[in-house]
Amino acid sequence: MRPYILIESDDALQKSLNTLLSCPRIAVDTESNGYYAYYERVCLIQISTDQDDYIIDPLSIAHPQCLSNLFEDPSVEKIFHAAANDIGSLKRDFGFFFRNVFDTAVACKILGEKHLGLSHILEARFQVHLDKKWQRCDWGLRPLKDSQLHYARLDTHYLIALRDQLHEELMHRGLWDQARSAFAKVCDQAPPRERFPADGYRRLQGARGLSRKARAVLKDLYAFRDEAARRLDRAPFRILPNEALIRLAQKMPETLEELQSIKGLPRSFQSGIHARQLLETIRASMESHNAKTAQSLSS
Repeated sequence: MRPYILIESDDALQKSLNTLLSCPRIAVDTESNGYYAYYERVCLIQISTDQDDYIIDPLSIAHPQCLSNLFEDPSVEKIFHAAANDIGSLKRDFGFFFRNVFDTAVACKILGEKHLGLSHILEARFQVHLDKKWQRCDWGLRPLKDSQLHYARLDTHYLIALRDQLHEELMHRGLWDQARSAFAKVCDQAPPRERFPADGYRRLQGARGLSRKARAVLKDLYAFRDEAARRLDRAPFRILPNEALIRLAQKMPETLEELQSIKGLPRSFQSGIHARQLLETIRASMESHNAKTAQSLSS
């Protein structure tokens, strides 16, 4: 396996682009930081050819949009595994459009395979083991370790060989036309919707079992957490776990002692200004709900 080619400048990207545009097919994957950041962004773009593995760092490049010609070129086949997330994220961040995609996960599904995860497929077909410890690392942090970059390159390194196996199986079983139709639909994948909508509290596990008053408290706690997450650019569940929000809504603590008894509450919310803000949010929500209830009963 050749050393991967790390691209961290516009000049290097432009030089590599000339090579990539001459390839009949490329494998593509991305790494994002959505598990850590509120404002998710693509942090790496991996591209493999029949000869080389490229790792493009869009956080270090001023104009990654120059890749648009490559992704739109119908003469270059773009091979993804589970393309929807990658294509949606690339459209959101860079405005890319895609033509001529082969999705190996979709192909596996059409062929009737039950396990569609790339790590399982690579292990079964190529005896390659992916180190899962890097799956949820913060890809937005720099510098990246060589072990991270090696993991990232493996996500695309075997995709071309996998594509060839799957294409042969699809042709042999008369499923190629069905697959081509499914691949064309993947190209139209829309950018992702807002990740943390204002009514997202309704979908938290345990929310449906709450009383009306507790749901009102949960709604305000969810908004409180969202504001803090936006300000810090951190994923909301890393500010306050969903389970802690549900317990706070259930218990509705009114004192610091009651607050500190809540299981799973981060230490930063057990004392000081954050604890006071949390108690104030709960108190104001309870008072608002009680006032609305009293008004409704008197009318």
